[in-house]
Amino acid sequence: MLLIFDLDDTLVVTHPIFMRLTEQFLDEMRGLGLWDEQLYPTLDAIDRGIIEQAGEYVPWAFPQAMRRTYTVYCEKMGVPYDEQQAAHFEELGGSFAGAYHPPVPGAHALLAALRAAGHCMLLLTQGGCKEQLFKVEQHDLGRYFDEVIVVGKKTVEVYREIIAHYGAEPGQTVVIGNSLKSEVAPALAVGAQAIHLQVDIAWAYEDAEVAGEYRQVRTLAEVGALLGVDIDGQPCCGRHKIQDENE
Repeated sequence: MLLIFDLDDTLVVTHPIFMRLTEQFLDEMRGLGLWDEQLYPTLDAIDRGIIEQAGEYVPWAFPQAMRRTYTVYCEKMGVPYDEQQAAHFEELGGSFAGAYHPPVPGAHALLAALRAAGHCMLLLTQGGCKEQLFKVEQHDLGRYFDEVIVVGKKTVEVYREIIAHYGAEPGQTVVIGNSLKSEVAPALAVGAQAIHLQVDIAWAYEDAEVAGEYRQVRTLAEVGALLGVDIDGQPCCGRHKIQDENE
């Protein structure tokens, strides 16, 4: 089977890092007297707007969102704008790129077991190439995959081209990720199977209405069970196992 894995919050912890930086930004803004109940919604809307305008997940969206939110609130609250402070917030937002991203529990065990089982495995991640490869290299995840692919945005066309390039049938392809918008929906749109990994802390921007059936799990051990490998000492349940059409 062709297995296409997501990276962020599927194999490495990502969104909680953004939320930690967001909380620091909100606290510092409050200390400057630049706070009301719309502060976080404003930051989030500006962040999303930059991504939408760029048409992809650009790495400068989050740091620019902090800078622009500071500018908006200086005008809103009648506080003098300070370029040094604006630069500080932009640097704060950009610090995610060099942060440590812990592996999701079970990531190495799952990937090693699937690799040993002989599957063709791809890592497909979206964002800035430098930033995404940095996360991959932190834990030497590239060794498990036939290819690591970084794109600006995951689309139906991206999945279709990758599946065709590897000569796989969509029905023999499984996409594994935490995003309904970027993984599950486009996978189903091309006829692939999908496993949705639910996470406790997720960006609402990645929610989406999904047409079609897909599997939903809470841990990578459950992903392994669906794909027929055991990574936690528990027997795999064949009744729920995803089947290769060639079996």
